[in-house]
Amino acid sequence: MSSFRLSRLGYAVLAGLVAAGALAAPASAAAGGTIQGDFTSSDNQPIAWASVNAYSATGAWLAGAGTDYRGHYEITDVPAGGVRIQFDDAGREQWAPGKRNIADATVYQVAAGGAVTVDEQQLPTGRIGGHLDRPQTSVVVVGGTDYVTGYTDENGDWALNVYPGTYRVSYRWDAVTQWAVRSPAEAGATTYPVAVGETVTVDDTALPTGTISGRLTKPDGSTPLEGAWMTLHHGDEELGYVLSTADGTYSFGETLARDGYTVSFDVGGVIQWIAGTLDPAKARRFTVVAGETTTADDALLGPSAMHGRLADPNGTPKVGYAVEVQGTGVLYEATTSSNGEWSVPKVLPGDYRISFRTPSWSRTQWAYGKSTQAEATVITVEPGQNAAVDDTWVPGATLVVNAVDATTGAPVSNFCVWVATPTDGSGCSTGSSVSIPDLVAGTFDAQVTPASTSYYLQARGVPVTLAVGATTTISVPVSKGGKVSITATDRATGKAVREICPMFQVLGRGGLLDGHGECTNAQGKIVSETLAPGTYEVFAVAPNTTYGHQWVGTSGGTGDQQAAARITVTAGSTVAAPAVRLDPAGRISGVVTDPSGAAVSGAYVGYSAWGDAGPSWGTRTGSNGAYLITGLGPYEWPLLFGNYDYPRQWSGHTGNRFEAEKVPVVAGTATTYNFTVRTSAALAGTVTVPAAPDAQWRLNAFNAVTGDLVGTFDSYSAGPGGTYRLPLTGPQTARLDWTYDTDSLHGKGTYDTPVIVPADGTENVDLTLE
Repeated sequence: MSSFRLSRLGYAVLAGLVAAGALAAPASAAAGGTIQGDFTSSDNQPIAWASVNAYSATGAWLAGAGTDYRGHYEITDVPAGGVRIQFDDAGREQWAPGKRNIADATVYQVAAGGAVTVDEQQLPTGRIGGHLDRPQTSVVVVGGTDYVTGYTDENGDWALNVYPGTYRVSYRWDAVTQWAVRSPAEAGATTYPVAVGETVTVDDTALPTGTISGRLTKPDGSTPLEGAWMTLHHGDEELGYVLSTADGTYSFGETLARDGYTVSFDVGGVIQWIAGTLDPAKARRFTVVAGETTTADDALLGPSAMHGRLADPNGTPKVGYAVEVQGTGVLYEATTSSNGEWSVPKVLPGDYRISFRTPSWSRTQWAYGKSTQAEATVITVEPGQNAAVDDTWVPGATLVVNAVDATTGAPVSNFCVWVATPTDGSGCSTGSSVSIPDLVAGTFDAQVTPASTSYYLQARGVPVTLAVGATTTISVPVSKGGKVSITATDRATGKAVREICPMFQVLGRGGLLDGHGECTNAQGKIVSETLAPGTYEVFAVAPNTTYGHQWVGTSGGTGDQQAAARITVTAGSTVAAPAVRLDPAGRISGVVTDPSGAAVSGAYVGYSAWGDAGPSWGTRTGSNGAYLITGLGPYEWPLLFGNYDYPRQWSGHTGNRFEAEKVPVVAGTATTYNFTVRTSAALAGTVTVPAAPDAQWRLNAFNAVTGDLVGTFDSYSAGPGGTYRLPLTGPQTARLDWTYDTDSLHGKGTYDTPVIVPADGTENVDLTLE
């Protein structure tokens, strides 16, 4: 049997932004508030037909509207909370009040059912204009994030107001994009600085043009192919789009005279390139001569077929194996029958790679006899051909893992092994040896996991090299760790408390993990999983609001990680932690405001430093800046604040948790703690990765005293040349580490010099990741 799936890239057209109903709030959004106001020019004239959009404080689009002929707008059903307002006048974008980018925009607070008035005056502009020897032609002026549009008049004259900046000018008609002055590519365009109140003149003449046209037919070569979506390409640019007509003909109109054009057409989601290929790399290149028509005809590829047989080296059929025929933008599927045969009766002509997968999904092979898609043979199917692809199932590799004690060399029993092959491989044994058959050949990492009842630790990243039809045997040393026993009771009654969940943090690191392991039983007892030898602090997560969370102290709970008991774990033994004595829970509530006194919506408020998974242990402020944290033990707690606009800062406005102001919690009641967030300092500089200039990278900043993660910067936010700016609360001393990744390279490291973060201002740190 066989089936057919298609994948394709869809096209979308953005139009009519200011048409009635064109911008509406998401269907799932609850009824919200209203934002209204007037948009005027720098000389106080109304700006009609501009679009106005509301975004959340973090940059998510919420709702929008357009100005009327008086320059008035009204955006309804805006979700309650912090909102930034964008004004777009034919590509001249700005953010209220009078800012050029979203980061500098004011966050306005919108209440459910309320109304906010935001009047905006357009920033002062300059003017750029000129003459093109073509009337009624689209003009696009590009600079930075600005994309200002207009048209030449009946005489070929044009003029556009633009914000101060540096611009390039392009003209667009039919399938032509020309850049001033007389350049077919943006790279050759002239740049024009424009200042406030200045008029810059750009005159140009149209480059020579010809055209590309042709006729499409169905596979018989004569019946017209109507309604095919045609695209004209030049390199990576898409220059024009048309539909083939009832007689199969098409024309892109005027096209710049040059070589290197290609043409594709889409029929039913399958993209074919002229002439007769699904592979854009094999598309024919066309040259357009000035004043002439270049013809590009093609016939839709007719159906071909593929079939084959899969058997082992002895000729025994492989039954029930999944077959995938993968081409450019298409995927066909089949299954081997009782005699190992398979077929796909209809495929498009083109180039394919074929894979076979076991019924258990344990291994995949690519024709012919290869382990990866990159090694697979490319099989070309000609029009009308029924291509045969027979393959022999290559014997799998076998991995045998013997676990031994890292200290004594003695065999270790009862463990599992996982191998990171493309389809994974695993096995377990109660003995001291695990055998995993039918693995893909290659070099991979293995992981050895001893039974949870033992003191042995997991061994990760064990390299293994597997060969076709061969058995590879390795010995893996596993080290011993220790465990911690926990007993939880009600402090007042001494009764056992179940479902108390301990979390273990290595001394010198702040923050809690994203989750926890097993919890106490009905007797209030639990023994931890095996931990590496070292010193730990324990956080006890209470199951409900009856009891409060706590850091486990030497004689009771505490809200301060610095005051938690130190528990030393040694190899091969179980150590008893101080008793977890639970107290009734209390709450902390308050309001977070910015320096102007306005409520801060969506700010994070937590009772732990950020862990590896982010801000898991806390809450977010509502639209009125209010927050409530429940389930805390009646102790003194430091609180952490921060959001998109403000760096992480502890109560008392410090980046050092040890210096934070502690907030007392009283059982059964709520303590009020209001907080005003501050923006203080930042690290800034450039990041370069010599081994991989295009790598994705991340910087992490840790407080050098507490070990808390205090800030993170990712490369997708970097500016030109790898510039970065990481806001931090100062003063504090920070240490930095980093990672970078490509498809083939992975790096990590640390910046050896502690960084002194000032109370205010910017500390420059340039980093080379190698």
